[in-house]
Amino acid sequence: MRKALMLASAGLIILAGCSRTAEDGQAYSEEAAAEASADVGTTTAQGAPAPTEALAPRPAPLAPVARIAYAYRYALSLPRDRGAEMMSRHELACVSAGPGYCQVISAQADWTAREPGGRLELRGQPEWINRFRSGLALDAQNAGGRLDEAVTEGEDVTRGIDEASTGAKTTASLADRIRQLQARSGGTLAQRLEIERQLAELQQLYDAQQIELRALNDRVQSARLTLDYRQGGVMAADSPTRPVARALGDAFGLSMGMLAVLITAGSVLLPVVVIGVAVWWALRRRRPAPAA
Repeated sequence: MRKALMLASAGLIILAGCSRTAEDGQAYSEEAAAEASADVGTTTAQGAPAPTEALAPRPAPLAPVARIAYAYRYALSLPRDRGAEMMSRHELACVSAGPGYCQVISAQADWTAREPGGRLELRGQPEWINRFRSGLALDAQNAGGRLDEAVTEGEDVTRGIDEASTGAKTTASLADRIRQLQARSGGTLAQRLEIERQLAELQQLYDAQQIELRALNDRVQSARLTLDYRQGGVMAADSPTRPVARALGDAFGLSMGMLAVLITAGSVLLPVVVIGVAVWWALRRRRPAPAA
């Protein structure tokens, strides 16, 4: 019976193909005849065949659009008294824009260290991040500093997104097929428990794939910006006075360090000296006076 159905189906396919071929041939013959008549009429009316129009060139296919997660890194050299102010203004600008446009990931700074500086990490909407970073050079210039470094990094996550999406679809399809088998009557209790266990594992796998897919899409739909604030300013890196200024700064730091050591040593030795003087004075008083 199955063989007969297969043969019947094959026959129907062949007949349909033959009928289609005949219809196509007839249509082609009629079209060719119409074109020939039109050509004859044109030649008779004008005495020469009509010129053929030039074929329009086909546009080149567009390149596939990759899904790229962008990260930017900028370094600003600012005067010592303007670094904290600049970092606070940038952080406030991100917070004021709202979480839909910008979010502060981390902010850390130490403006009292030997080499004061700070770091601000932002994540936000790519358009907002691009507008914000386009004004960083001007911000540094207005504060008496300069933009030292600007780096753009992009990671192509297209393959990861495709793999996570395909894996989630495959997992969901397999879970549906198992549920269909589960809906059938029959089977022992052990078999039904095994099906339930497999469904639970597939659900966990599907949830993990969805989380990975969501994280990759979030990375593409947002941009990361890292700002490093360093002590510097109007003195250029190749300025002849820069080594002198750095040496003076190092000497001042060394002097303060030595002073801190002396203060620490004095705070430790002072109680010892006081106790020693007190013991010496007590022993001196107990010593008997010399006989007359």
